[in-house]
Amino acid sequence: MFNALKLLSVATFVAFLPSTLWAQSFILSEESLKALAANSAPQLEQIQAAFYASDLQKAQVNEIFSPELFGKASYAESNEKPIIQFIPIWSPVKQAQLGVRQNFKQGLSAEVAVSSDQRSANSVTGKYTDITTTSLSFMMQMDLWKDLFGRISKAKIETAQFESQRAEIEKDIQTKTFLISLRRIFWGLVANKESLKISDELLKTSRQQLEESKRRFKNSVAEADEVARNEAQVSSREANIIYLNYQKEALLKQLKMLLPELTAKEIALSEYNLPQTIDLVAACTGKIAQESNIPYQNTQYDEVMELLRKMKGLTASMNAKYDDPDFKLYGVVRSTGVGSNASGASAFRGSYGSSVDDAQSNNRTGYEVGLKVTVPLGEAKTSTQKTKELYDEKRFLSSIHATDAQVINTHQQVIKNIMLLNDVIRSQKMTTLQLEKRLTYMKRKYEQARVSINDLIMDQDALLRSELTTIETQLQVLNVLFDYLAIYTETPCEFNRI
Repeated sequence: MFNALKLLSVATFVAFLPSTLWAQSFILSEESLKALAANSAPQLEQIQAAFYASDLQKAQVNEIFSPELFGKASYAESNEKPIIQFIPIWSPVKQAQLGVRQNFKQGLSAEVAVSSDQRSANSVTGKYTDITTTSLSFMMQMDLWKDLFGRISKAKIETAQFESQRAEIEKDIQTKTFLISLRRIFWGLVANKESLKISDELLKTSRQQLEESKRRFKNSVAEADEVARNEAQVSSREANIIYLNYQKEALLKQLKMLLPELTAKEIALSEYNLPQTIDLVAACTGKIAQESNIPYQNTQYDEVMELLRKMKGLTASMNAKYDDPDFKLYGVVRSTGVGSNASGASAFRGSYGSSVDDAQSNNRTGYEVGLKVTVPLGEAKTSTQKTKELYDEKRFLSSIHATDAQVINTHQQVIKNIMLLNDVIRSQKMTTLQLEKRLTYMKRKYEQARVSINDLIMDQDALLRSELTTIETQLQVLNVLFDYLAIYTETPCEFNRI
């Protein structure tokens, strides 16, 4: 009994432990993020869906030119009374049709069909039982103007193919861009951790100074304002750490929005090598700087622009025919057989077999040739054509020009931006070095009561700002490089292959 109560109390205690203790941990690194994204990223699923939408459009265009089987069957029965006695009322009537049709890319369409009509009737003129008509027909239609030799049909197919190719390239680019966005967050968290390290060290120093000032005040060596100033410094350092933790949580929230699988997990940063990363970034920017011309070989957007130009030309050729009249030549060849054999003076009986035999035994083939013409009247279709031409022209040109400008400006600006930021980092490191030296002297002077606590704290704050700004600028260098790699996804450097 005692053991049971003991187990129950332990179980109750465990049940009320914070849920975070049971949360699974996830070690965050660039490699683990990439592996996780491949299985659980909604944004990658959206990218896939956009690609399948274009692929679906291509499939829908192609299916127009796939053969299809069609058919129908009906049964009708009536108890009508004939108005004129010698005109029979046919009942029941059985009808069926089965055929295959095919649209061709050359502006042709063809159809082969077998149809059957079987009916019965009683009238004063005789009795008709299963009188059957069976026919085999072949029909072909050819466009004589708009789609002559398949000009429009082939243009539609090629446009859909180019759009599918463009979507596939865009899918690859957007997938890499998404992975880059995950890397941005990872390095943002690294920068945040480095900033927290510096802030924690300075907070420890501030607390030590506060304790020292309290001791000095107790021994009547320092004034009360010195203690108050040190307390204010401690509060300021704590507030800075709280804000950095807020930034960390914001980055983690952003990460979990992109990768929902991390929602219930405790995230910890993996080990990272900052000096090695700085070397990789420097090597990558150096390689980029060697490209004096726009390195189109390192981007896929040049392929996108080429496909857009082709689609623009094909769309313009289709639009030019939009308000043209339709001229279609058609021909039908039909062979018909009737099964209606006399079985008495006024009785007739047929069957499917007899109707087929009739068609085979006797030449009952006929044909029909015709021309279908559709000519638009008024200005409505012409006005629509002009609007469509303008819309498609601007739509493609805007995409081409915007993409080209993005590719050119990204390459031209990246080196300038990184060089400027590196100059800033070098200057900040020099400033930090000088501030560290000055702070060493200021601490000695403070201990000798030659400077006030305000002077010492001002130098400590200056050092903190310099160190934090250096980290922030280094992160900006990374983000500038990430912006470049989001456009030039094929840049051959190790930092781009992680």
